[in-house]
Amino acid sequence: MKKYRFEIILFVVNAAYMILELVASRVLAPFFGTSNLVWTSVIGIILLSSSIGNYIGGIIADKKNVSSKFKAILLFSFLTIIVIPFVQVKILTAISTIFSDIKVGAILATVLLFFIPSLLVGVLSPIILKLKLDSIDSAGKTSGKISAISTIGGIVGTFFGGFYLIPNFGSIHILFVLALSFIYLIPLVDFKLTFKSAGAIVLTTVVCLIIMNYNMDMNEITGVQVKNDIIDSGSVSYDTQYGRVLIYNAMRGEDEVRVLNIDSGFESATFINKEKRNELVFEYTKYYDLMFKANIDIKDTLMIGGAGYNYPKYFISHYQDKTMDVVEIDGEITEIAKEYFYLNDLIREYKIEENKRLGLITDDGRVYLNQNTKKYDAILNDAFAGNSPAKTLTTKEAAEKIKASLNTNGVYLTNIISALEGEESKFIKAEVNTLKQVFKNVYIVPCYDVDPNEPQNTMVIASDDDIVLDKTYKYEIEENEIILTDDYCPVDTLIPKE
Repeated sequence: MKKYRFEIILFVVNAAYMILELVASRVLAPFFGTSNLVWTSVIGIILLSSSIGNYIGGIIADKKNVSSKFKAILLFSFLTIIVIPFVQVKILTAISTIFSDIKVGAILATVLLFFIPSLLVGVLSPIILKLKLDSIDSAGKTSGKISAISTIGGIVGTFFGGFYLIPNFGSIHILFVLALSFIYLIPLVDFKLTFKSAGAIVLTTVVCLIIMNYNMDMNEITGVQVKNDIIDSGSVSYDTQYGRVLIYNAMRGEDEVRVLNIDSGFESATFINKEKRNELVFEYTKYYDLMFKANIDIKDTLMIGGAGYNYPKYFISHYQDKTMDVVEIDGEITEIAKEYFYLNDLIREYKIEENKRLGLITDDGRVYLNQNTKKYDAILNDAFAGNSPAKTLTTKEAAEKIKASLNTNGVYLTNIISALEGEESKFIKAEVNTLKQVFKNVYIVPCYDVDPNEPQNTMVIASDDDIVLDKTYKYEIEENEIILTDDYCPVDTLIPKE
C-alpha cells in the first residue's frame, strides 16, 4: 500500500473534486436556481481555479521539502472546505441581495466559496507527478498514469456523488465528509502517524460528527413541527436527485399555508386548514379550468409537473367524473407531497387506489410524451426547474408530441412566467410563435391585471379547436421571431431577470 500511496491520494482527491463541483451547484441553487447560467458559472470558475492550482503546484513541486508542503496543502484543503457550511448562507444571501444578475451573483458566489478549495486540489497533481517521477525516461508513462488515475477518480466521484450522495445526504453533511477525507489522507503522505497527530485527527472527526448530528437532529425536529402544523416553527429541507427542497409553513392573508420551495423557486402550496386542503392557493392555477371552454368533453387529463399536487387535488375533488395522470420527474417529490401536502389524505378519501382516477407517474415529462400512446382531452404543463420552465417542453418538437397525445380538438395549457410586452416578454413571444407552428390556435390569457411590462403568470392555450374565451391578449408575432427547437432553445437568455 505504501508503494501506491500517492495514487490513492490522487484518486481520492479528484473524486472529492468532482463531488465538490456537484455540491457547489446545490449550495447555490436556493439562491440562484439551477439554470445553465448557474452551471456554467460553477464549472467555469472551478476549472479556472484548478488550472491556476496546476500552475502553482508545478512551482511548488520544484522546491525542496515537498512532502511537508503536501501535508500542509491537505490540511489547508480541509480548512477551506469545512468553513463553507458556516458561511454559505450569509455570503449567498448578501450576494443575491446586492446583485440581481444571476450570472454575476453565481460567479461571485462560486469564487468566494469554492475557488480556493478547487485551487488546492489542482496544486496536488503536479506535486504527485514530481514525487512519482523516477527518471526522465519514464516521464511519459508516469504522467499518463497520473492523468488516468485523476480522470478515473473524477468519474467515480461524479457517479458516486450524483447518484448516491446528493440524493441521500444534505449538502452540509457531504461537505463535512469531503473535508474529513483530506485529513485522513495526511498520514498516507509519508506513512507516519504520531500519537499527537492521531489524536488531532480523532478529535477533528468527533467534532465534525457532533456538528453533523446536531444539524440532523435540528432537521428532524423542524420536520415534526411542520408535519404537526405548528406555524413559524422553522422548516425542513431535503436534497433529492433533482433539487434542494425546502418545506415551511407561512401565512397567506388570513390563511395558514404550507409552501414547497425547490431550488429558489416557489413550486407549490397547500392550505393547512382541513376544510380547504383541496382548494387552490395561487390564483394562476384556477386558469387551468379554462380547458373546459374547449368544445370537447374533458374526461382524461394529463398534468406535467406535480410538485405539491395542489391542482391535481383540486381537480380530483371537484370533478369527480374525471381522471388525471400526473407526471412528476422526481419520485421523492411525490412522496413529500403525500407526507406533507396531504396527497395521501386525498388518495384515501377519494379511494384512488380502487377507482384509479389519479395516476401518479414518475418520469421526465418530455420522455413520457415521447413514449406515450394514450390520448388525453387536455394536457396541462406546470413543470419548472426552480424559476425556469422545463426547456425540453418548450420546443416545436415537444409541441408535436403534445399534439400527438391529444384527442381531436384537445387542448394544451401551459403556465408561463413572463411580461407580456417589453424586454422581459421575449420568452412568451418565442413560445407562442413556437406553438403556432403546430396548433391552429394559440390564446394568451393573463392571470393578473398588472402592467404588461411586469412579469406575471400567463396561461397560454393551444388547440386546433376554435375556443371562445372572455379575456385574451393579442400578439402580432414578427416574422423573425424565434422558434424554439430541440437544437436551439435559449430559454435561459429569454426568461425574465429576477
